[in-house]
Amino acid sequence: MNVRFIALKRRTLSMHRGLRLRIRFLRSLVRNLRAAVFGVFPRECPVCGHHGRFLGMGFPQQLDSVCPKCAAGSRQRFALLTMRGRDLFAGADVLHVAPEALIADWVRDHRARTYLSGDLSNEADIVLNVERMDLEDARFDAIICIHVLEHVNDERALREMHRVLRPGGMAFIMVPIVEGWDETYEDPRIVSGAERLLHFGQEDHVRYYGRDVRDRLRRHFEVEEITAREPDVARFGLLRGEKIFLCRKRA
Repeated sequence: MNVRFIALKRRTLSMHRGLRLRIRFLRSLVRNLRAAVFGVFPRECPVCGHHGRFLGMGFPQQLDSVCPKCAAGSRQRFALLTMRGRDLFAGADVLHVAPEALIADWVRDHRARTYLSGDLSNEADIVLNVERMDLEDARFDAIICIHVLEHVNDERALREMHRVLRPGGMAFIMVPIVEGWDETYEDPRIVSGAERLLHFGQEDHVRYYGRDVRDRLRRHFEVEEITAREPDVARFGLLRGEKIFLCRKRA
């Protein structure tokens, strides 16, 4: 009798714990949905000037990520803040790899001498494979390459960018990084979209960079780092610690 009572008590406690867990999950789900749709804190968009709540976006979700007025994400806001603050492309011949529309529009309108966009799709000025660019040597003063290298053979791409840059030219590079990792994580055996999503965070990524991304860049360029810091993170809804690498071809 005591054994049956103890077993029943254990099952009852287990059911209660499961119920409490489900209630907590539902509360968390409602909270996350509310935050995704209505935002959490008022932010400021340096692209369009909107001030108010941003939308959640991404998988996993990043809260206060997308401006509801111009659709600028956190990395576009960080990139444009840096470009605007340093006036990087004044009088420059610029190549933009896999162009993001908001950044493309800004660069075209802000003192670049010439602007050329390239992508494997037809949504750019030319069809361009960043690993084998059909472009002459030393043609550009600057290259914009935002969240591209994690999709491709980065050694080939960096060699090509170095080739088409003029001496003293600059590549503006952003990639996803896990700063807690000493080494970049990549595995050529991981080929399916589902596996890449699991291991690299997106179906078409082939690696997740660690701190050694700097070594890869320095094989070709002199590298300066810019980090998303406070108070800009809170004000503009940036991703804490996100990096921009300004990679200059040695003169």
